[in-house]
Amino acid sequence: MVNKTTEDLRVRRTHKLLHNALFDLMGKHSFEQITVKQICDLAMVHRTTFYTHFQDKFDLLSCAVRQIAEEEFKNFAEVSLSPSDNFRELFSIAAKHKTLFSQLLFEERDSLRNLLRKDMGAGMKRYLVEHRSIEVDSIEIQIKIEAYIGAVLGVLNWWIKNNISMDEEDLYKKMNIFSEWDFAE
Repeated sequence: MVNKTTEDLRVRRTHKLLHNALFDLMGKHSFEQITVKQICDLAMVHRTTFYTHFQDKFDLLSCAVRQIAEEEFKNFAEVSLSPSDNFRELFSIAAKHKTLFSQLLFEERDSLRNLLRKDMGAGMKRYLVEHRSIEVDSIEIQIKIEAYIGAVLGVLNWWIKNNISMDEEDLYKKMNIFSEWDFAE
């Protein structure tokens, strides 16, 4: 008879092998190109075992991301961090898991969010170059544009997702902190 601890160790080992195989493959291929067969072959785990633990590759990815989040993001929930410390921690974690972050953040190249980000950024850059005489390739201005767009899209996402009972004009007025940002270098 197998005791509970041994069984848990086997499950954890299987998950770890599959997570590592998935991340290794994600470093070489886009997520949509990766197959369960490739994951199983690399992890040296039978497909039947895979399907005992996961419904599909999306379920595996979700489990792997949750595990990383539990390990890496615990400081966000347990410790009161300043906004700048939150940014520093997030960028540190992103650097540590760069392949995973790049796949998760950029996989959906044609998503509405990415299209809005691209178009808003191009429009803002064009405006700032024409009206503020700002250098086109300035890294500082690009960081400010990305921060602004990210904040606006984040608020938009929050407003829609949570069905906030505030009309768009009131929301716009409450977001006046963005208008105070100085885009001059």
